[in-house]
Amino acid sequence: MQPPYIHPVANSPGADKHQPYPLLSREPAPGFEAWLGQAMAAQPVAPDPDLQHGPADYGLWGVSPDSDGRLDLDEVAANLRATLPALAGNLGKVCRNSGIGLPPPLRLLAGIATQPSLPFDRREAAIQQLFDDWPALAHQYRRLAAGFGFIRCSDALRAYQRVIGRLGPGRLAHGLAPQGDAHATPQLALVFDGNRIWPEEALGERWRPLAGLEQLTRELLEGASPATVREPQRPLHQVLDPADALLRAARQRS
Repeated sequence: MQPPYIHPVANSPGADKHQPYPLLSREPAPGFEAWLGQAMAAQPVAPDPDLQHGPADYGLWGVSPDSDGRLDLDEVAANLRATLPALAGNLGKVCRNSGIGLPPPLRLLAGIATQPSLPFDRREAAIQQLFDDWPALAHQYRRLAAGFGFIRCSDALRAYQRVIGRLGPGRLAHGLAPQGDAHATPQLALVFDGNRIWPEEALGERWRPLAGLEQLTRELLEGASPATVREPQRPLHQVLDPADALLRAARQRS
């Protein structure tokens, strides 16, 4: 029996037609410790022969700490992205089998809760039931969400270290003041369009691709830059050499 078709998005008053998924945080975005704690405490799930798997599905995102207990964050990020096609294939298959319509994309807001949230989307209950029915798929989603959250927070911390080294703590604090905690720990989501899946982060009232170390460093440096120096009202030669300016003025009077 073919399952009933689930219409994708509810009509929400005031929703931007260019953004069918308005930004809505039902809970504060998890921080660094929460993402790491979730990854460390995650119980292993037996591989499902009906699902695809990737390197981030095993161990601590497929990476072992070195002798000093440090993780290679670049390797973690590479394993996470290498596992996204497996999650996309799995999610696409079970959505088709469950009659969940795509497009428009699913924006799965990541949190510490077991299930993702999909604000203003009629498919939310069906997706959450789907994850209940497929524990290995839910485990894969949570590992990737926690992994990208861990990498995003780590990149922010590394960016702060760079900026402190270049500008000092005072200038960094000045640049962070208008941004608040969202620059370090934004709301994250995994977005699935029916074929591929990718991570995004909230920026104000919009979403953007997940920011990396170089982008975060650049944003901090721009935010911590001093205010533009006003052009002097006097001629430049007077500013640079006041004695020469007096001599010129005396010659003009004579």
